Amino acid sequence: MKKMNSINETYKLCCEHSVGISRGLLLNLVNSGEIPCVKAGRSTLVNWEKLVEYLDNHTLPPSDPESKIRKISA
Repeated sequence: MKKMNSINETYKLCCEHSVGISRGLLLNLVNSGEIPCVKAGRSTLVNWEKLVEYLDNHTLPPSDPESKIRKISA
């Protein structure tokens, strides 16, 4: 497996390895600079190991167990 892959190749690897991110999220992470990448001509190359490391270390905060639905009285 190559270390540096294009966005499309990285997305295909995500699908093959059952990594649950969309291509859009991958693009957002690259464009925001949260995942290190390299521009090579018109291509953007992503380091697969750094992406996996990022996904392992960054988690979503726990969701609020209380319901946000409130009763409406007439």
